[in-house]
Amino acid sequence: MKIRILTSLLGLLLCSSGGYAASPVSLVDETLTYDVMYKWGFINKVAGYATMSLRNDGDYYRASVFAENAPWANSIYMLRDTLYTTMTKDNFYPVSYTYIAHENGKYKKDVLHFQRQGNTFTAEAVRYKRKSENAPMTSSTLHLEAQGMTVDMLSSFFYLRSLDFDNMTKGQSITVNIFSGSKKEKLKIVYMGNKNVSLNGRSYPAYYINFTFTRKGVESSAPISGWISTDSQRIPLKVEGSLPVGKVRAIYTGPNP
Repeated sequence: MKIRILTSLLGLLLCSSGGYAASPVSLVDETLTYDVMYKWGFINKVAGYATMSLRNDGDYYRASVFAENAPWANSIYMLRDTLYTTMTKDNFYPVSYTYIAHENGKYKKDVLHFQRQGNTFTAEAVRYKRKSENAPMTSSTLHLEAQGMTVDMLSSFFYLRSLDFDNMTKGQSITVNIFSGSKKEKLKIVYMGNKNVSLNGRSYPAYYINFTFTRKGVESSAPISGWISTDSQRIPLKVEGSLPVGKVRAIYTGPNP
């Protein structure tokens, strides 16, 4: 149950070949919380929690996500993941991105600094790794470059919320580049129309989307589904993806101060 399934709800903006730009939007400071549910057969329980925050800072937005196991799951697989991004208020271009993972004694930290010149996006990605608690820390640097709109795993989430779904047709797809600490991929979003989603006994109107990651022309993840509220806040209400055994769902539990 990797954080990627939650943060994948992220998504896109305008594809270099798509032609659908995001609408102008001004985001307010917010903190959103999620339960991460694991389902396999008759098992359906909370396996973790995630908190996503956004703060205004001059010409920039600064956002973060923190995810961790539920206490019962720590004995099976310890997980503590944190993501940070800084992006411009104008067009949501990423400026810097950090991903920190503590998983079963392993440690990983990816730090990316972005630059954009015209339609070309580049990033210097530095990765720090420690294979176990007592192992030495290693580091490596990678140069990433892509043509067309490029996002990180967190900044894309906020761009997605301003995408003009109402003027898209069912089945229409949008693709952007996405950089992580060790690779670049394509993130393809398919708008599947409007579909209600049930949360805590209530039904909410939502935009329904499917999306996949592709690397070097080969899909690098199973399809993931997402539901985004149709109101002015565009809150991601639910994300669902498959694991080798069972499924994982991120369920919106509400705003918090």
